[in-house]
Amino acid sequence: MSRRAWAWGVPAAVLVLAALGWFYATSTPRYALYRLGVAMQRHDVASAERYFDVERIADRATEVIVADYLARQPEPATAAELFGRQIAGNMAKRRLRPQVVTRVRLEIRRSVERAGIQATALVLPVGAVAVFRAFEVSSDGPDVWVTYRDPAQGPVRFRMSRQADRGWQISEFDPDWVRRRAQEEPARIR
Repeated sequence: MSRRAWAWGVPAAVLVLAALGWFYATSTPRYALYRLGVAMQRHDVASAERYFDVERIADRATEVIVADYLARQPEPATAAELFGRQIAGNMAKRRLRPQVVTRVRLEIRRSVERAGIQATALVLPVGAVAVFRAFEVSSDGPDVWVTYRDPAQGPVRFRMSRQADRGWQISEFDPDWVRRRAQEEPARIR
């Protein structure tokens, strides 16, 4: 091989590898968490909301809240009572879900507005190194579960899902975390 081929080939290969590495790094859940942390530090609610699938979070949280409520009720003795319980559960989900959507959006807004000022519902580490060290990411099919230790709340676990057009979004919080948050400020079915 000639010197000219080496002179052009090596830098070109390094550029291609760097571009591929950058593309990979910016398409990971950790990068999405880094960008979310940056949005929170800038107090940019609109940018932070892009990293949450509010509808899916609310759907799952509503299921957890209603299931817990029904679990505390006496077991149905007949098929008719079981059917009535299913209807009541579905009605409760329909009535509660809009309130949970509102609550999720409010929690996101509060967390972003209070970032760096006072304890919030969710405190994320900021900085590329902090994000890499603080979050434990484990695969679960096409999704990942992220775990980290919040300074105020202790362990926090949530699911992130790859979106077709937006990279990664938080799509579900661990049911135990949902239960703790619901007990702190219970929603009322209207």
